[in-house]
Amino acid sequence: MFLLQGPLTRNLSHLRSVVNSLVLSTFAVPPAAGSAEVSALEDGGNSLILRDLTEKVTAYESTNPDMTGTTPTESDFATVKLDMFAPSGELIGHTTGAGRMLFKQDNGEFVGYFGERISLLDGNIIRAGGLVDDARLTAGESATIPAVVVAGPLRGAIGYRQFRPVVLETHDTYTSSIVLYRK
Repeated sequence: MFLLQGPLTRNLSHLRSVVNSLVLSTFAVPPAAGSAEVSALEDGGNSLILRDLTEKVTAYESTNPDMTGTTPTESDFATVKLDMFAPSGELIGHTTGAGRMLFKQDNGEFVGYFGERISLLDGNIIRAGGLVDDARLTAGESATIPAVVVAGPLRGAIGYRQFRPVVLETHDTYTSSIVLYRK
């Protein structure tokens, strides 16, 4: 326990920050359009593009009883599970996530963090997470957050996940997209 306190902890924290910065700048930065890395995407085998998905809430728990999202507080925390369907109606996966309100902006609207694990039936496991403008999402605008395939056939693919509520009064159905590519 002694080694985890004081200057050593601060130095390790700084080292972790430096390593994270180097890793992100090397692996997560999108390639230039004219690069060979982009040419490798031409056959489509290194990408996953899922659009016009429907997601239905199967479980929801929150510290705030208002499912509509119209009365947020800074201490709100919620967990959610959803089934994910292709435009054809075929089940293609499940998502488990959690959201937490972080702060109130000067305009009175809240910013939260939403993170999730998406398990697709094709074997790809995706982690997505990022900041979400709660008022805009509640009003029906899309939220877009970074996403990375952490396991499965496209492991290492990066991109984004986008979602918005379909029924504003209940927030039990969402439309979404996932767009990922591997360099």
